[in-house]
Amino acid sequence: MSDTWSSIQAHRKSQESLRERLQRRRRQGLGLDIDGMVAGSSSDSKPSSRSSSPTPQTSAPTPKADDVTNIDPDVEKKLLACLNDQDMTIPTDSSILQGRVAKDLEKNVSQACVESLLQKFAAQELIIIKSSVTDAGTPSIVVTELDHSKLKAMCNELLQSGAEVSEKAGAGVKRKRETDSPAPEERVTKAVSKKKEDLGDDSIESLLSMPTIKEQETKEMGEEIFDLLSKPTAKEQSLVEKFKSQGGAQVQEFCPHGTKEECRKERRANHACNRLHFKKIIKDHTDESLGDCSFLNTCFHMDTCKYVHYEIEFPEGDAKLNQEQKAALAKAVKPKTSSHILYPSQWVQCDIRRIDMEVLGKFSVVMADPPWDIHMDLPYGTMTDDEMRNLNVSAIQDEGYIFLWVTGRAMELGRECLKLWGYERVDELIWVKTNQLQRIIRTGRTGHWLNHGKEHCLVGAKGTPFWTNRGLDADVIVAEVRETSHKPDEVYGIIERLAPGRRKIELFGRMHNVQPNWVTLGNQLDGVHLVEPDMVDRFRQRYPDGDRSYLKPS
Repeated sequence: MSDTWSSIQAHRKSQESLRERLQRRRRQGLGLDIDGMVAGSSSDSKPSSRSSSPTPQTSAPTPKADDVTNIDPDVEKKLLACLNDQDMTIPTDSSILQGRVAKDLEKNVSQACVESLLQKFAAQELIIIKSSVTDAGTPSIVVTELDHSKLKAMCNELLQSGAEVSEKAGAGVKRKRETDSPAPEERVTKAVSKKKEDLGDDSIESLLSMPTIKEQETKEMGEEIFDLLSKPTAKEQSLVEKFKSQGGAQVQEFCPHGTKEECRKERRANHACNRLHFKKIIKDHTDESLGDCSFLNTCFHMDTCKYVHYEIEFPEGDAKLNQEQKAALAKAVKPKTSSHILYPSQWVQCDIRRIDMEVLGKFSVVMADPPWDIHMDLPYGTMTDDEMRNLNVSAIQDEGYIFLWVTGRAMELGRECLKLWGYERVDELIWVKTNQLQRIIRTGRTGHWLNHGKEHCLVGAKGTPFWTNRGLDADVIVAEVRETSHKPDEVYGIIERLAPGRRKIELFGRMHNVQPNWVTLGNQLDGVHLVEPDMVDRFRQRYPDGDRSYLKPS
């Protein structure tokens, strides 16, 4: 029995020793000096004369820490809220954040204060920053990446700490009133003991909530495995380098604020950013009070429409490329050596229902944008469902892929046609439509119940094509709407990277669809333009001079 009692006593002593060490660390972290509180309350000196008490002297804080301490907590909370905003455009610089914080708090906030907080958040791994220089030549900090999960947790922690500070302030006022009572030493002793108990409880709870060593090792191992799986393989890196744009990207980004006036207003600056902007088209019949036109540059009545329209405002000097840019562009479009012969654009004006497709040869990729009968008034002729089913698509392809654009009720009919033509649906592209101002459209011209803001492109496969490059592109295209039935140009790049150098054909195309190394068929093209020698011979043999049965029925 005595051994058991002694072991219990030893266990209690070890727990008390651990609790005392945790309390000491907690006091150091919070900047509390319990002994100083007791000595200050028992003496007759004022609370401000705390430095005269025989407490251990601490080292003076560095200027950097003092600057962080003097930062307004409201500024820190508001800056965290701005960074945690899901609508925040990244990258963004400190001047924009300083303007937003000052506007929300309705008081002056220095840019140095914002930059100091950004450096603090970066040290806490909440954000990733880099140094930059503004157009005016002044240094600034640019936020390049955000960790919204950590930012949200930090915002919640600041809210909780604010509530605790309010409670502690109330408790401090109450203790000050009690010190004026006749027994100050007893009341201070009780407050100190209560503080110790609170610190002990918090420390034990924090210890229990900490992950174990095994959990930490498992987490680190999982992160290492995820990093390894995320790294591209040698084949993927080779494909990326193969299709990488030479001479640099020739693409400019649009400003999210639209016009230069709105950009200067939002940035609180005297000049706009370096991105592309729009400018209003104001004519005699334009009424600015009506707002923007819903269809913008796709409006059918732009010459008489009273709503506001826009056009791109190019920076001065962009119309003329310098010699380096011209050399880079020439290098970018120069064809590489390949085993396949690349031909310029070819097309045939014809009725696809009548032409003998066997004279065109075999193709690796087929793309079609058929005039489906979707039971709506359309500015072009349509084909019946049976006519679509009976198209002789199998004559132009033995093995490869087909990209079939569908919309509305044609989505089910398109899948049926793929099976009848001998294809298996393997994937699907989605085109999310945007307007001229790069915003998602809300006034689509198709749809019986909802306005369609997207279109689908079914991807079918025939045979086992071994020459494809898989995994290079995503299945979503976000692109601007142009004239009726004008599909985004990005789809041609996706197909070319999937099957580089292969023969390709587009059905139901127009003149804006003709592309190098493509053959385009449609009844709205300009005559016949064929270059490939074998195809020219077969076409002339099948359709001698004067025979235009491929264009319309005889």
